Amino acid sequence: MMNKQNNSQKEITETWSLDSVKAIIVGSFATMFEWYDYALYGYFSPIIAKLFFPAADPYSSIMMTFAVFAVSFLIRPLGAIVFGYIGDQLGRRYALSLSVVLMAFPTALIGLLPTYNDVGLLAPILLIILRLIQGLAVGGNYGGAFVYVIEHAPKNKKGLAGSCLMVGTIGGILLGSATSSVFTWALTQESLLLWGWRLPFVFGLFATVAGWYIKKSIPETASFKANSTTQTGFQKLPIIDILKHYKRQVFFSILSILPDVIGIYTMFFFMTTYLTEIIGWKANVALTMNTVNLGVMVVLIPFFGYLSDYIGGRKIMKAVSISFVLCAVPCFLMLSQSDGGVLAVFAQTVFAISIAAYYGAMPATIVMIFPAKIRYSASAFSFNVAAALFGGTAPWICTFLIKHMNILIAPAFYLVLTGIVSFLALMKLKK
Repeated sequence: MMNKQNNSQKEITETWSLDSVKAIIVGSFATMFEWYDYALYGYFSPIIAKLFFPAADPYSSIMMTFAVFAVSFLIRPLGAIVFGYIGDQLGRRYALSLSVVLMAFPTALIGLLPTYNDVGLLAPILLIILRLIQGLAVGGNYGGAFVYVIEHAPKNKKGLAGSCLMVGTIGGILLGSATSSVFTWALTQESLLLWGWRLPFVFGLFATVAGWYIKKSIPETASFKANSTTQTGFQKLPIIDILKHYKRQVFFSILSILPDVIGIYTMFFFMTTYLTEIIGWKANVALTMNTVNLGVMVVLIPFFGYLSDYIGGRKIMKAVSISFVLCAVPCFLMLSQSDGGVLAVFAQTVFAISIAAYYGAMPATIVMIFPAKIRYSASAFSFNVAAALFGGTAPWICTFLIKHMNILIAPAFYLVLTGIVSFLALMKLKK
């Protein structure tokens, strides 16, 4: 009788339920809309630089734009703490739903902002405020959304489940890149500067539908229900317990996440500005290449997530760290000496494959390090501290390195360092 019960329990925990499939699909779409909203700023950076940060020196204009890009990341750990409290005390789905809705409104408002020529310094100030609100919302989603999806998955499919959410993340970035590419191809530069850039931001309001659906139609995870400490009144913030008892796991998790945040923000957010403003490519060519390689990532991420369930996520992540060390300099040499040919596409594709592998293996590897009672807070905090310190600053650092080292391949050195540090951190990362 006992054996039958054990076999039944094993069958339940190792097969997909309707609720788990629904949670993964809806969670991925919600994440896609949220990252579409967040990614638009990066892809329209050359236009935003001209409209909100005009300067005689193009490098100064770009660096001010990327400084605002970085500022929005600084508040993300605060978003992780606030939404982590909601996620660990009140429920994963409430935190995820609220973060998606909170992202939609400031995105739409960015599309309605007056420019520097209209209101002077008030324009960049308003832009910074709205980017900070966006950063707060992403801080509640990135990391926490992984927890929601992975906890819904069968125990031997958590790598695949986490990778599906990364498809949503990259799908949102891809949607932002594709939208930017379409508008760049379809409109003249004058129309794009005058009104065209605004429409993709306004479209971000559609994310509110996904946020509402999560709250109304998707169940809470079993892990939260089993470990819930929800009580009446204010409870101690989980981050206090995390920083007291789980410092080691958080520290090495942050360093292990570096190929994610530095890789994507260097090779896909900074890359369009690098190719158009520094190398001299046409914007539509750079955005099209970017969009195609993001599509490559979307296809490959679930494969590596599936693979991680069988060979282990850390093995894949270590291999990617090594690829950063070996491939960064050759790839940037090809990019810096090309005007859009096959070699340039190949160079970015190499990193598209590497980052896809990391994205497939990383979510479940990091999330399952932490116990369920503080998992939402700890995961969100780790992901967002890494993003705040190293991801949001990556485009600015790359521009700074090129300007002061006077070497077009200078960003490659940053990627090599990223690979070394992450490999050493993965050696120390333990459950």
